[in-house]
Amino acid sequence: MSGAKVISVDAAAWRDAQASARDLAKVRRDMPRLLRQVERAAREDVERVRRETAARQDGTDRALAGLSEQARKLEDETGRRLREHGRRLAEGREQLAEQGERLAAEIARERAERRAGLAAVDARVGELRGESDAAAATARRLFEDARTMHDAIRDTLPHDRFAPGRLDRLASRLTVARGNLEAHAAGYSLSQVQDLYLDLSELRADVERLALEWEAVRAEALAALRTVAATVEDNAERPVAEADPGTVLDVDHWTDGGLGELRDEVARRVELVADPGCPLDAAELRALISESAPEYEGRLDALVERAAERIVASQLRVNVAEQVVAVLEGQGFAWSGNTYAAGDERRAFFSRLRHRADGGEVVVEVAPDGGDGSGFTLRILSYEDDPDEAARRERSMAVSRALRAEGLHAGDPAEEGGEPDPELRDFAALSRPRPGHERPAAERPGDERPVVKQAEVRARGADEH
Repeated sequence: MSGAKVISVDAAAWRDAQASARDLAKVRRDMPRLLRQVERAAREDVERVRRETAARQDGTDRALAGLSEQARKLEDETGRRLREHGRRLAEGREQLAEQGERLAAEIARERAERRAGLAAVDARVGELRGESDAAAATARRLFEDARTMHDAIRDTLPHDRFAPGRLDRLASRLTVARGNLEAHAAGYSLSQVQDLYLDLSELRADVERLALEWEAVRAEALAALRTVAATVEDNAERPVAEADPGTVLDVDHWTDGGLGELRDEVARRVELVADPGCPLDAAELRALISESAPEYEGRLDALVERAAERIVASQLRVNVAEQVVAVLEGQGFAWSGNTYAAGDERRAFFSRLRHRADGGEVVVEVAPDGGDGSGFTLRILSYEDDPDEAARRERSMAVSRALRAEGLHAGDPAEEGGEPDPELRDFAALSRPRPGHERPAAERPGDERPVVKQAEVRARGADEH
């Protein structure tokens, strides 16, 4: 014999019938104000990149001012094309991929033109080797151009980041070329110095192009992450019903802090990418755009859906308790209070009734069943000085019949060994928040009857079943 009767209730079919819950679970992405803020920040980022790139290119141009006339013309053309790419960057992020491909093709053509421009020198190498003065002058001019280019790259460009080790290797070749010149082997070092200069010139173009492309993809990644952050923020609280604008779905609360964790993770990524010293390379930034941002969006969808399911399930538990109270009131009991476990509407809901004649009490517990919130378990806990097992069984059977009549898949009552915990009668202690559990603002006081806010939804579900 037991004073605790357990009735398992599957609320999934009922929940799925509720169009209001499905609407509540839809993530809002139509947020013009926040998107305008994100777009404005993106434009500011792109403009900042354009200014910083232009300033860096100006510094490189000044450092290359000492080049010979022929080398200067070649480098001016490279600089012009890089600047044009920087201006295109400010025109729109959606064109970045196409612009990068076009710039790479232009630089490749520029390299071919540079080598063609010095081909005439190659053709005369043999002659110059026999003309020591002319060979020495040409070799020394090319060596000075190479040294000037080396120093400009070293002092003005982020070569360690975008071409690690290349400048050091070219510096070693520069030292060897200087030794040859000092050994009066100018004619024999001419081809060597020419190749060295061309390799340094290509390094300059590569570093500037890669730096510009990195900044471009960083701006795009930052915009994608800020869009996610704005979407998370806009969906943190959702109105539950238009008729009651003061009632909101607090997604972080109903996901046990899940939304806050997502918000913090996205914020850390935004902070990382917004830092000018961001350590991520271009491939990692592209992965943020193509993989991480969509993954964050998917997590947000799941969190909002989870919160909607849980708040609906919480209301369903109240509805079920209200129905059980109505059944028991027809058996001589009078309602005497409600509460949530630990004062938290995410947890079990309790109603208490007292028998009008003998003073015996019944506590109705409707607790979440499982981790997904799709069902719940109903326990009818009887506290009587002179227990009547037949009466207990009959009242629990009446509850099961009433729930099935409402369209719920309620099972037959099952015995739970022993007598119920007497502490569950003490609603003041039962509702006291536990350490780490903040009492929700929307908690219903224990002296109010169950509030059936979704009675119309319940009726629609009953009709469908």
